[in-house]
Amino acid sequence: MALDSIDLEILKNLQQDGRISKSQLAERVNLSASACFERMRRLEQQKLILSYHANINVRVLAQYEVFFAELTLKSHRIYDFDRFERHVAKLGPVAECYALGGGIDYLLKVITTDIESYQEIIEDLLVADIGIERYCTYICTKMVKTTGGIPLQAVL
Repeated sequence: MALDSIDLEILKNLQQDGRISKSQLAERVNLSASACFERMRRLEQQKLILSYHANINVRVLAQYEVFFAELTLKSHRIYDFDRFERHVAKLGPVAECYALGGGIDYLLKVITTDIESYQEIIEDLLVADIGIERYCTYICTKMVKTTGGIPLQAVL
């Protein structure tokens, strides 16, 4: 997929501000509004732009805690990974799940109201018989940096 510097600039600007007006975006990337809109439409069709989101300050609405859990499975067959991943994909409080190489199999980011709710989620995972051998929990004491995306300038 061939992208030029203008496409990359459009993506960078949209990643920083998904609500930017088309005319402002066009101005930032030095294109006419119609040319910019056509590029945006092409980037959406190519599945480079998957969706647009609002960054909501949830702390204004409710208190919550962020937990990270390292999980290791008992067995490492494709079926075991698939069974675990299908189950975790259905869990709303699991905000992110990463399969890892190395000493642990998965890293989960779980967001819930308190430690008791988190413990219920972990207990449900253990009872679900999805092959968990062991887990280790870390509680987030402070969010130092969150970007909500992968910084384009770091990977391109």
